[in-house]
Amino acid sequence: MKGYILEGIGTALWKDDLAMPKAGPGEVVIKPVIVSPCTSDVHILETMAFPFMKGRALGHEAAGVVHEVGPEVKDFKTGDRVAVPSAITNWKIPEAQEGYDKYDSLSPYLNPDPRLQGCFAEYYLVKDADLNVARIPDTVTWEQAVMITDMATTAFEGVRWLNLKYGDTVVVYGIGPVGLMAVCGAALRGAGRIFGVGSRQVCFDVAREYGATDLVNYRDGDVAAQILEKNNGPVDAVIVCGGSDISAIASAMKMVRPGGTVTNVAAFMHDKEFVLPNDIWGYGCTDKTLRTVSARGGRAFMERLLALVEFGRFHPEKMATHIYRGMEHIPESLEKMGGKDRTAIKPVVFF
Repeated sequence: MKGYILEGIGTALWKDDLAMPKAGPGEVVIKPVIVSPCTSDVHILETMAFPFMKGRALGHEAAGVVHEVGPEVKDFKTGDRVAVPSAITNWKIPEAQEGYDKYDSLSPYLNPDPRLQGCFAEYYLVKDADLNVARIPDTVTWEQAVMITDMATTAFEGVRWLNLKYGDTVVVYGIGPVGLMAVCGAALRGAGRIFGVGSRQVCFDVAREYGATDLVNYRDGDVAAQILEKNNGPVDAVIVCGGSDISAIASAMKMVRPGGTVTNVAAFMHDKEFVLPNDIWGYGCTDKTLRTVSARGGRAFMERLLALVEFGRFHPEKMATHIYRGMEHIPESLEKMGGKDRTAIKPVVFF
């Protein structure tokens, strides 16, 4: 089969002789209908951050149809429309049963099984399908479904750990696609005032539609200073979804109130270390919580988010700014996610 593989640092290429996956017990083979590149794909290509990916197809955001069903799969059949979370989880380990399901991954980026490819291929294998694959409701479009697989699962998980109360003031630091989903998540969780931090007009416009009440341009000066002035003091919670470097976390800790929470869902792959200035966290004595969060996996969570889309609670398709048809456009779509086109939020590619 054909796929767009990671060859080395800064190098990806098409390969048309990849092994066709075969579904084993509990597994399904998915034929992608739509994929979307992520900034993580761009970073992995630039840094080779996940060595398991060398020689494998890139990509971790896809929706498609079930092509083959392995033995022991009970809930899916050939032809079903499905979405696959970016975080494919091994739910059979004790840690997962204790609520820490991210300790062991069945995703190709983190798992050595050579059969696992990313979704930038004509077919790809998903393990433990009954636990990891989500059925797409009939009224949910492909564009909507693919946005749930990573952008929403990451953002909504980060918002969940903010433990918001009705009326809380929240800052979404970085309103790219994950940040825009965080705006939606905060609004659905009952936030009152929502600050969105960014610089691109296309993102500001969508953030307003998703529930942002205030928009802050980081090009206009220190973000924490701007928000502290506008809010007349600290905010209740901050979710960091981007920023040019890891100093965004320090800015978030500066603007959150004592007793407040900062969650980080951004991957700062280019930064090697980070020092949190003592005055920002009061030498460890401010009761501020900082939690690092990654995308949440699992069929149940995915299907809950798809239900929110099904019943019109939010509209993730608004982020699909560039639509391509034909898998040959994957390199072009990756370039769009590289950040040089200020009109792009998320490109999608129909196979």
